Amino acid sequence: MEMTLDSGARLCVPGFGLPVYHYGKWNRQHGGDRLPHAISDWFTSRGITLRERRMLEFISQITDKPNWARKVFDEKIVAKWKEEAVRWDESIPDSGDWWLSEKMFEVCMHELQEKAGMEAETGMIFVLDAESTIVKSDCAVSAELCGQLKEAIRPLEDVPEKSKDWHPGSSGKVLDLVHPSLFPVVYGTTRVLPTGSVPLEDCTSYCGKGETTLEYVSSGARCADRDWANGWGRFQWLPSRIQFTADGIPKIISYINNLHPSKHAALYPVLERFVDAAIPLWNECISWYQERIRIPISSTSDDDYTFPEGVVFPRDRYRKQKSRDGPYKPPGSDEEDENELDDEEWAEEYDCWDEYQEWKVENRVLMHSEPGNTWQKGIRDRPSVPGINLKQDFKEKGLQVIFKLANIHLTPEQEKYEGGTWHVEGALNEHICATALYYYDSENVTDSRLAFRQSYDTDAVSWKAAQNEFASTLAYYGIEEGGDSILELGSVLTRQGRLLAFPNILQHQVQPFELADKTRPGHRKILAMFLVDPHIQVLSTANVPPQSKAWWSEEVRKVEPFDALPEEIYEMIIDAVEGFPISWDEAAQIRKDLMEDRSQVNYELEYNLKEATFSFCEH
Repeated sequence: MEMTLDSGARLCVPGFGLPVYHYGKWNRQHGGDRLPHAISDWFTSRGITLRERRMLEFISQITDKPNWARKVFDEKIVAKWKEEAVRWDESIPDSGDWWLSEKMFEVCMHELQEKAGMEAETGMIFVLDAESTIVKSDCAVSAELCGQLKEAIRPLEDVPEKSKDWHPGSSGKVLDLVHPSLFPVVYGTTRVLPTGSVPLEDCTSYCGKGETTLEYVSSGARCADRDWANGWGRFQWLPSRIQFTADGIPKIISYINNLHPSKHAALYPVLERFVDAAIPLWNECISWYQERIRIPISSTSDDDYTFPEGVVFPRDRYRKQKSRDGPYKPPGSDEEDENELDDEEWAEEYDCWDEYQEWKVENRVLMHSEPGNTWQKGIRDRPSVPGINLKQDFKEKGLQVIFKLANIHLTPEQEKYEGGTWHVEGALNEHICATALYYYDSENVTDSRLAFRQSYDTDAVSWKAAQNEFASTLAYYGIEEGGDSILELGSVLTRQGRLLAFPNILQHQVQPFELADKTRPGHRKILAMFLVDPHIQVLSTANVPPQSKAWWSEEVRKVEPFDALPEEIYEMIIDAVEGFPISWDEAAQIRKDLMEDRSQVNYELEYNLKEATFSFCEH
């Protein structure tokens, strides 16, 4: 049982009172006492066909168009879209296919009209929503709130060049304004209040207080059905504690790590409003752990193929090949019996089975599956597991949110951002269940997208195929025998003013972008908020006093006799203090170590994705 800071008892959370690797149970059928995570649960896909992924892409593209919610009801515009989308595409594997069939287009338009109604009601649009969902909104954040964010962030940007924190390894392109990898929990160093809490307004006076956490010891703890050497990190990002007022308004009640609550007091209420805007999107993306497949495939076999009209097996040719002294016939056969045999039976009877199989593969045509009728009932009529309402379900317990602010700057000398790596957010000990991203400022850069992928359940997909008849399975899902288990879901446009939320069961990757006008600089500015699984309390800034030596030294400076010392002497005294609190140079090294740890987490995830391959051996 986890004891939180308000229970009156000694704090007992993972990393302090409980093992770092303390973890609840979860399964896909029944849920559990936590939410799923990409590392521990793999939330594998049971299969989304290539056809359905094209439907998802089409829906995502349409919902990015200006005034799309009106256009989906305009017959002339819809007819033009149909002309563009319902086309034969030779580049699609296995002899080509319609990019969208008539039926696929019909279902997409029905769904888009439903989504238009839902956006009018909620301001949200669900995309790539097959087994999980990504939620986007272009109206969740008002222009007024966006302006307040820009204004409140300006003091973080208007600093001397030597004080700017360019993210390691970014070639001077990514400027960190607030980053959780600085001054995180360091097991064996960080101090924690065993009882009580760190107040927001007076947090710096608590610097140095508390008990030191235990050293991190690798447990070899097993995560679901996988062994992970690096799933549990040596460090932990520090979330802030969010409490709800009686009216359900989120309030930040503990300091944001690396954002001084006095110097940047104006930013705190602005970020509270962003948490409030993100909550409806988070509610959706952490509640949608069920299938809503448009093109279900329960089983596959060679019966999924047919032959074009007029294409028949050339029996005469193979008769001659098998004959020696004249036309070959099996003993006891006659022409009438022979005509009653289908091609497959005939080939087996006439001892040319291999030739028939070769001919069949060369001439057969895949019969593609069409969307089912479930979607005709409407999105809101489909059965659903009980959803999560963060404000209602956790109104007493509150939330924990990690904040990050970063800018990507491009110049004529460095005109392109090459994109990010595939990753999930955090290690297991952060317990991040969902992310919200707000793109609040873009200037002179091309469009960028955020791509998503996950792992296939290779067994579930493989077992759909009949014995030794898996060709159609490969074609339907765009996979290969012996190929890796990666399912590319698609990507979402990340334009200015958009709030985007997604669950932490998916890997994501920032796609490349560049300067639109190569003669002048440009930028993209992003606010990121990471939601900690609300079922699990982790060490937060409500338990961990500020660890920055700079913050601590400002507090010490107020105390006699330090308040009367010359600045040079005072700085010499502070510089001589070793160990704790943590200096900037030490924090930079800790960040480097943390980044290496996280690289190992994502490397191991990548390795396991590629190690899990499709094998259609005997069932």
